[in-house]
This record gives sequence, structure tokens and C-alpha cells, in this order.
Amino acid sequence: MKRTKATTHELLERVLPVASLDQEGLRLWRQAASSKDETAAVVASVALLDRLCDLGRMRMLSKVEADGRVEVRYRDLSRLDVITLAVPRADRPHPPVNVLPEPRAPEAPASSPHDARLPRRLLEAVAASSRRIDLAGALNHLVDLLRETLGCERVSIRISRAVGEAQPATLTELDDVLNAASGSPLAPDEIRRQVEESGELVYAPDLAADAAFSRHARGPVRGSAVIAPLKAEAYVYGVLELWRSAPRGFDTEALAAAGFIAEFAAGLIKRRLEVEELVFIDQTTQIHNRRYFEEQLEREIERCRRTNNSMALLIADLDDFKRVNDTLGHAAGDSVLRQAARILSDNARQVDIVARYGGEEFSVILPDVTRETAGAVARRIIWTVAQHRFMTGSESHPTWDLTVSIGGALYPIDAQTKAALIDKADRVALYAAKRAGKNRVVFWDDSGTGCT
Repeated sequence: MKRTKATTHELLERVLPVASLDQEGLRLWRQAASSKDETAAVVASVALLDRLCDLGRMRMLSKVEADGRVEVRYRDLSRLDVITLAVPRADRPHPPVNVLPEPRAPEAPASSPHDARLPRRLLEAVAASSRRIDLAGALNHLVDLLRETLGCERVSIRISRAVGEAQPATLTELDDVLNAASGSPLAPDEIRRQVEESGELVYAPDLAADAAFSRHARGPVRGSAVIAPLKAEAYVYGVLELWRSAPRGFDTEALAAAGFIAEFAAGLIKRRLEVEELVFIDQTTQIHNRRYFEEQLEREIERCRRTNNSMALLIADLDDFKRVNDTLGHAAGDSVLRQAARILSDNARQVDIVARYGGEEFSVILPDVTRETAGAVARRIIWTVAQHRFMTGSESHPTWDLTVSIGGALYPIDAQTKAALIDKADRVALYAAKRAGKNRVVFWDDSGTGCT
């Protein structure tokens, strides 16, 4: 296979995942990038790559000393590229860096218990999962791959409960992933918790003779099992569970493959959550955007249909906001919007979803509420906005006073479809609040006239 050669500085600029670096990694990157001497740059680059290994983005494959130099090989876990750095003696010229853009058969990841080699066919099949558009589909591809290549009779990907309760877990695809696991959990909760807390793979070659599994199992156990952490950048997103009916069903190559695929799956989960946060965050206000609001409103309505609960939708509009832009400019207007977004977020409940609806309008989805509770949240927002002195950054008008009008409607009490709910909260109730003098909340009622 042809190698792509790059200088050390090209490696730093084009190849390494610089966006993943922490403060210490950035310090090492600056040290390597500013090195005038090539040898010093290589030595600093090795330290930087070691830091990326600590962060879970790279894996050291080998370190061999020969011909008066030390050759160190790493794999980029996001792209499966192999990077080779040769650290020469001071009196020898530095050879170029070798970057292998295609996956090859390196040594097993450090997470595997032995030094095994993964076949290139497996590496290519694993890499193919990253080309899937949907996360659940990519993970299911890995599940099928494990069944085919390792002969696993049961495979499950289990997302950690802590991840499910975190803010990113409300992003579009995580619910699908949480529901994508095949079959009931294989490992007892105590074993999964141990793997999540330690970040270390657990292999039980004979479940019948394994005291830990037998002690916590809900029924008779047999066969062999692997519980591997879904770990990326020192964070465990869950576990990968593999089972075969035969004892000692996983050899060293199978354990290496399981550890590698678990690590790769964790990287897919992490990157998808990062991408979706970017896609669904409004760049001006740094809260969720209209697209996120639309998807979450559909999900919340569907959940209400299943549970027979009610939810409320609030549409808030900053009164006379156009005057801020016209008088002070859009920079001041953006500052005011950010402050308003923070007020809405701070005064909504923890379970509520706040988003920028468009322009100076914001939306709040309130799950499992009555009209009275939704009204209390809306009135708290109105009072806080009215009391707040908005900082503009302008010398002529350093502060600005604003009020907000809010329209609200409930599903399924006031509307039975998403479109009708938005229409009654926005076009009817919010318009009624504006017409009644602004700085107030109006809810749609059965008469369609709106009521405070």
C-alpha cells in the first residue's frame, strides 16, 4: 500500500484532530508548531500524540528502536489512519512522517488483553459503519458485524443511564439508539456498572463458573460473555455485550475485535452528539433552534398520545424589539436576544425545552403540565424580563428596557395536531396578548378568543 508522506508541520496542520485537544494538548501543539528545529518538532509531536492517546482519540500501536532511531506508530480512532513518526538521533537527518490513509492490520488496541492483530477486512467493515447517516443504523451495522465475524448469538449495545439523563440525550437520534439494543440485558446491572465505572473490558469465559455473574444473574447462566465499555476520550457512553452459548467462546483475536469495535462505536456516539448539538443550536442565542423545536414538539405530542398526558406550548415575543436594532444596530440586538434567551432558560423548568422560534420570538415546550402550571412559568418569565436591564454595549444607550408578550395553548386540550397547537399559541393567543397591550400572557380557550 502506498504511503502518503508529510512533514511534521503538515501533520500538525492537516492530519491531527486538533479540535479534540484540551488545554494541555493545545500547549503541546503550539510547542510543536513553533519549533524551528525539525527534530524538536518531531519530539514535541510525539508528546502531542501521546496526549491524544490519553484523550481517547489516538491509539499507540508500536514503539520500536532500530537503526539509531525510535519509530512510533499510532492509529487515529476516528478515521482509522495510521501515523508513523521516526524520532532520530540529533546527528541524523529527520525522515518524513508517514500517514497511511487506509486502514491496515495494526496491533490490537490497548483495551484488548493480548497483542493480537486485527484483519484488514474487519477494519474496513468497521470503518464502513461511519458512512451510515443515522446513528442507530451505524450501530446496528456493528452489531451485525459482530454476529457474523465472531459468531455471537447475542449482541447488545446499552447506552449508559447517565448519558440518557444528560442534556445531549434529548437530541434526535438517542431515543432510537436506546431502543435499538437487541434482546434483554445480558450482563447484570452490577457488572455493567463495574465496566462503566472502570472503563475496562470484562471477559467471563465460563459463566456457569463465574461467581460474579452467578451471584447477580436473574436466572441460570451458561456460555461465555464479553462486556466492553463504549469509551471515548475517557468518557464511557455505555457497554457492548456479547454472548456465545459455548464456554471459552472468545479467543484473543475476538477480544481484540470486541474492544476495538466498542471503542469505535463510542466514537460514533460521541461525534454524532457533537454534530447534532451544532445542528440544533442557534448560533446567536446559544439555545436550541427552530429545527430542534419542531422535532421535539412532534416527539412530545407523540409521547402525550401514548401516556394520555397534556403538554403546553408557549410562544414568547419581545415587545418592540425592532427599535433596538433600528436605534443601536444588530450587534446590540443580538446581545439583547442572548440575554432574553438566558432569562427564558433560567425561568423555565428543568424538563422544559426552550428554543429560538425565529427573529425575536422564542418557544417553550412544557411536558406534563396543567394550564395553571404553564401560566405560572409564563408569568415568571414576563416579570423577570420586565425587571431586567438589558445591556446593549452602546455608549449612547448602555441599557434598554423591554417587555415580552406570551401566547400559550395546550395539547390535546386546545389542539389535536402540531400545526393547530402552534397556530393557536402563536397566531391567536400571542396576537391577543399584543392587542391587549403587550407585557402579558394569553392562553387560547375553547371560544377561540383567548383568555389570560
